[in-house]
Amino acid sequence: MDMTNTAVVDIKTMLNGNFHTHETLAAESAAGELFKTWNIRSLANAYEEREPWRYLIDGLIPYPSLCAFYGGPGSLKSMILADMAACVASGQKWLEPLPVEQSSPPVSFRVEQSPVFWIDFDNGTRRTDERIESVTKSRDIPPDTPFHYVSMPRPWLDISKTPMVLELAKLIKHLGARLVIIDNLGLITGDTEENSAEMASVMGNLRWLCEEGDCAVIIIHHQRKSGGAGDKGIRKGETLRGHSSIEAALDLAILVERKTGEDAIAIIPTKVRGYCPYAVFGAQFTYQHREGTHDLQTARFWGRPVETNDEVENMAVEAVIIRILREEGPLNQKLLVDRVRDFMAAKPGGKAPGINKIRGLLKDLVDDGVVSESSGDKREVMYSVE
Repeated sequence: MDMTNTAVVDIKTMLNGNFHTHETLAAESAAGELFKTWNIRSLANAYEEREPWRYLIDGLIPYPSLCAFYGGPGSLKSMILADMAACVASGQKWLEPLPVEQSSPPVSFRVEQSPVFWIDFDNGTRRTDERIESVTKSRDIPPDTPFHYVSMPRPWLDISKTPMVLELAKLIKHLGARLVIIDNLGLITGDTEENSAEMASVMGNLRWLCEEGDCAVIIIHHQRKSGGAGDKGIRKGETLRGHSSIEAALDLAILVERKTGEDAIAIIPTKVRGYCPYAVFGAQFTYQHREGTHDLQTARFWGRPVETNDEVENMAVEAVIIRILREEGPLNQKLLVDRVRDFMAAKPGGKAPGINKIRGLLKDLVDDGVVSESSGDKREVMYSVE
């Protein structure tokens, strides 16, 4: 009997309702191994009804997603994330307003209560215990709340190794974690050089991890060291340390900025894939030490308006200083002050800022490396930006 056109059926195709002829089997074989292993989708999949994005932090942290919080040393980036994690684990609102009158309402966030998994390779067990205790006890969070963490575990995590990423995915699923925080990226890349193109595969593994675990993976990272005035005028996202593939792989990158000696921070999304309603929002760090020690007893962040009226005016003056120097080149202080006053007074409803205010803000810009000083004719100081 001629079997040439008879359908060849195996158990798998029968269960799927698919029947293959010799011709279709030959075509599938010619398509190669990727055809068998990749889940090829079509417009039929794109047109299917989908649930809206789910957010652990409403409007900010969706899941699944890959995110990074970064900043300079002492910027409180780890502490603000610990505070966020405590809120997610307990279902409490994040960055509630301080219980005192403020000039304007701060940004606060609803959360989706979910288990948390914190993976520490930076601070050590003693400090990690202290920090997590301080942020959870400040909110009276009971000990059976699903806030899981590990510090300095063995074997050490190497995200460049696929088998280890597979094992981490199993652990995340076992814990049911929806928020996974890793401290920090530079310590989990194995032999991969942070500034090399090989970071693309490391970030690819992290991307797969959040998709497979159906969770938000947040990596803590560092800000590139400032190069002085040469760094100014560049996009803030470009200060994320390492190869460009790091930022490219992220759904969300958040820069945490803190002025030395202050407990207020600015939280700035520098890369957003999708929707984020905030260009910047603020937080105020409050804490108590155990009596007679420097150990943290409680720690908590509160929502804080980013700018007071004075801060808004100062930011506007600084922006005008930079604009004029870019447009007109090096200027001495008197001419620059006059040009700033004239420019701002000419705006509808404008008012010329005080001379001393402009001089003070100019000095701040010089100290921060935004504006450069040089010697001009008759040894007068000239100001410029690159």
